[in-house]
Amino acid sequence: MSKRARSARRLASLLTSSSGTFVRIYYDRQIRRYRVVWTNGPDAAQMFTNAMQARDEVPELDITTLLWDRGTNNSG
Repeated sequence: MSKRARSARRLASLLTSSSGTFVRIYYDRQIRRYRVVWTNGPDAAQMFTNAMQARDEVPELDITTLLWDRGTNNSG
């Protein structure tokens, strides 16, 4: 596993902890960018803010190039 992929996993874990919702980060080969995916929880701006606060822990990953993809479900 590359250092960047390891950093993506680390960031996903940090964002999951800070947001209270499960976050997954994966490399989207079609667009050649890492995609951050979660359902409900904070909006993309807040998730980006959380990621910027954690950027020192994932130096191999450029937070500004990530694609933020929040899904929603209306169950409940």
